[in-house]
Amino acid sequence: METRSLPSTSTSRYDVAEVLGAGGMGVIHRAHDRLANRDVAYKRLRVSMELDRPRLGALFRREYDTLARLDHPNIVSVYDFGFDELGAYYTMELLPGDDLAKLAPLSVVDACRVLRDVASALALIHARRLLHRDVSPSNVRLSSDGQAKLLDFGALTPFGRPNEIVGTPAFIAPECLTAEPLDARADLYALGALAYWTLTRRLAVRAYSLEELSVALTLPLVPPSAHVPEIPRELDDLVLSLLSHDKSARPRSAAEVIERLSNVAELAPERDEEHVAESYLRHAPLFGRAAAIDDPSARWAFTETWARSVATSRPPCARSTR
Repeated sequence: METRSLPSTSTSRYDVAEVLGAGGMGVIHRAHDRLANRDVAYKRLRVSMELDRPRLGALFRREYDTLARLDHPNIVSVYDFGFDELGAYYTMELLPGDDLAKLAPLSVVDACRVLRDVASALALIHARRLLHRDVSPSNVRLSSDGQAKLLDFGALTPFGRPNEIVGTPAFIAPECLTAEPLDARADLYALGALAYWTLTRRLAVRAYSLEELSVALTLPLVPPSAHVPEIPRELDDLVLSLLSHDKSARPRSAAEVIERLSNVAELAPERDEEHVAESYLRHAPLFGRAAAIDDPSARWAFTETWARSVATSRPPCARSTR
């Protein structure tokens, strides 16, 4: 973890303290917002990213703008973006509790509940035709009441063929290594790897680099129940289907995963269902659409197209079976 990004200090608004964690391009500190009188998580670019600051600064701002429009109970909330004496930053809610890297393994019921929370967050992200690309144990934090929140959106990208391979190696879908166009099923593969870890505290695919991943993907996959006999067959089948190398064999959507997890563990309906439903009504970011922002006629055409896509999207909490 990079700890040299920022010493304990004060800016014009924030008292910045210890490092809480580090993502792909940013370091997160605990801070106190004197203006709002609340503790926050304060994120800025790593020191090692200085030489590529213009490009990464644009990505950093895009990450904040996208998060600001993904208002969902299982996605970390952001508060403020700005510039201070130390450069660009943004702040977000400071989450109590630990991440799944520390808390796994969980019981079958608790694991299904947490995984359903993550799937609910992914359902909204995918409805915006975006990929998270780093669904992994360190990016899922559990609150004191057991609710999961998805973190670190620095690798967020639209559906399609990305420019580079990013993510935590053991959670990267096989198609990412072959330069195929990516869709929601790449995140669903990562959700399957997350499920395996959450249930067993073992990696489904033992890889710590992209080179190791290429080899590890050729090895047979052991069902999670081989490590935890209490795992029911239905959950075994779901996890293995998510981890299928053939993306067409995976569940069709995060909504399908939500339904299957709810049935396996006989879970009560999602908490904050109204909030989840309202998330689908909020406007989406003009992600990578600079021309549409600058040209009013293009902006209107894009907005009209997006409105039609949202109208046909159905939030998972509205499914009649749940």
